[in-house]
Amino acid sequence: MGDSSGIEGNQQLEQFTLLAKSLKGRAVVGLIQSALGAKRVFVFGELLAMPNVQALKESEHVNYVKLLEIFCYGKYSDYQQTKKEIQDFPELNEAQLKKLRLLSIVSACRERRQITYENLAQELETNTTRELEDYIIEAIYSGLVFGKMDQKQRIFYISRTASRDLPLQDIPRLAARLQQWAETAKVIAQALAKQRQQSIESRALQTDRTNTLNAAVEDISKHIKDDPEKDRFDSDFGINDGGGSERVSKRRAKRSRFPLNLK
Repeated sequence: MGDSSGIEGNQQLEQFTLLAKSLKGRAVVGLIQSALGAKRVFVFGELLAMPNVQALKESEHVNYVKLLEIFCYGKYSDYQQTKKEIQDFPELNEAQLKKLRLLSIVSACRERRQITYENLAQELETNTTRELEDYIIEAIYSGLVFGKMDQKQRIFYISRTASRDLPLQDIPRLAARLQQWAETAKVIAQALAKQRQQSIESRALQTDRTNTLNAAVEDISKHIKDDPEKDRFDSDFGINDGGGSERVSKRRAKRSRFPLNLK
C-alpha cells in the first residue's frame, strides 16, 4: 500500500487488535464488522489471530470468523460460494463488498504480469467496463496494485501488488520458494565472484605481458645506443656529419626528379 494509507491502515488495525483483547461475544462481532468496513485496513491476520476472535468458533458467531478468513485469504467469488453453502451467512454492506472486490483484484494480479479485463470482470462479477475500471483505479489509489490499464487492448499490465495475509498451511510452500530463491542467488553470487577473479587474473597477466614487452624494448634501445657499429653506419650515410643528412636528402630528391626509364 502507499506510505500514508499503509501507515493509517496499520494504526487502525492496531486499534482493532487492542480492543479485541477486552471484548467478547457479540461485541467482538461488532468489532469484526467495523474492521471489515474500515477504509484503510486491508490486512486482517493479526485480528483473526486474537484469542477472543478465535473463541467465536465455539459460539453461534462462528460464521463471522469464516467471514474474516475470507477477507484475509479469499476472494469475492469465495464469499458468494460460501453464501450458497451456509444458510444465514453474514451479509456485507456496500463498503465491505467494495473492499472485498479490491482485495480480489490483488489476488487475481499476484504472480502475473498482465490480466485481461474479461478475467478480472469474472473475478469481481462486474457488469460493465466502466465499473471494472473504477475498481482498478480505486485499487491503484489505495496502493493495492501498481500498473497500467490498456483500454484499447482491454488489458491491465501489472508492475507489482501489495501483500495479503498468508494462511498457515501456505507457509511451508512459501518457505520452499524462499529457499529456492536463496539457492539461486547463491549460485549467481558464486558465478559473479568467479568471473571477478578471472578478470583480476586476466588483468594481472596483461600487466605482466606489458611490463615484459616494455623491458624488451628498453633493452633493445639500450643495445642499439651502445653498439659501435651504429656510429660507423651513421658516418657512412652522413647522418651525423653536420649537415650530411641534409645532403643525402637533397641527393635523394634529385634522383627522384629523374626517374629511370626502364623501357
